[in-house]
Amino acid sequence: KSRCLETFITRLTMVASFFSRSRPFVIAEIGGNHEGDVDYGWRLLRDAIRSPADAIKFQTYHADTMVSPVEGRARYEHFKKFELSYDLFRAYAEEIAASGKLFMSSLWDAGAVAALDPLIAVHKVGSGDFTNLPLLEVLLATNKPIILSTAMATLDEVRSVVQFISEKSPSLLAHGNLSLLHCVAMYGDPLDRFANLGAIRTLQREFPEIPIGYSDHTVGMRACEIASAMGACVIEKHFTDDKTRAFRDHQISGTVEDFVGFQSYLHALETLMGTGDKVPVPGIETPERIGEFRRAVYLASDCKEGQIVTKEQLTTLRPNVGIDAREFYRIIGKRLVRDVKAFHRLSWEDFA
Repeated sequence: KSRCLETFITRLTMVASFFSRSRPFVIAEIGGNHEGDVDYGWRLLRDAIRSPADAIKFQTYHADTMVSPVEGRARYEHFKKFELSYDLFRAYAEEIAASGKLFMSSLWDAGAVAALDPLIAVHKVGSGDFTNLPLLEVLLATNKPIILSTAMATLDEVRSVVQFISEKSPSLLAHGNLSLLHCVAMYGDPLDRFANLGAIRTLQREFPEIPIGYSDHTVGMRACEIASAMGACVIEKHFTDDKTRAFRDHQISGTVEDFVGFQSYLHALETLMGTGDKVPVPGIETPERIGEFRRAVYLASDCKEGQIVTKEQLTTLRPNVGIDAREFYRIIGKRLVRDVKAFHRLSWEDFA
């Protein structure tokens, strides 16, 4: 578990940018897909363990501390139905840790933080609690890395919350242990045109020292792939074993097979991106190959000793031997000190 956390922090502290080549930290979000069914929760967990995700995440909430039973009765009943016990989450955490993956759960009230924080290395805050400053303060007091989804937030609101965090816990930002995830709350209406992945770049520009990631609510894995190519350092995707189930989150979830395919994509992306250093690639773009491809300056016709070289008498040809093509204009006007035949390599000793 500590090894997983160390790996996570290493990735998280890398400044995310369009040119980032580090493989993102991948979260399989079971969330509420267990639908309140303990046995189904176990099935999803064990299925998720077979996936290549770095972390397996749930959501821990209680209707009584979530929704007003007067103002939001239907939502209150929904969350009441989906409640799971702390003891069950402890058992989930134990099995996940034994698998070598990271257990995560969004904790939606202070009681859940008190009960489960010891089991959680990295806290994830869902978009619904983005402006829940009292809960953020409780989570900041744990001194653990925080991943914060930003669905439904304006850029000004993101700035405001980041400012709140920086004032309450300056070390969190200083150590690179806060990550912001672009997210769009497309529950029930997961159309690609709403994904707005360009906002990832907006967040990267606005917060260059904060790792930026993506929490996905689209159908399929394409948005996750694009976000990864844009430098998202955290990718969160809902997880299911059956996308046809009635509960809406299953439709926007990925299966084991989807996560395996995504991992293959990330491997290909990492390979194709390389180091990012703009230098000749060692072992491929060798000095010999560069010499074959680039051009040198040659005489286009035979010239005699004493001739003053004109532009019209010069050409540039492969291979790049003798005088590099970048020296073309330095040769113009120089006098030859010996006879030189056309298309033979030149030397500065040929000129006065």
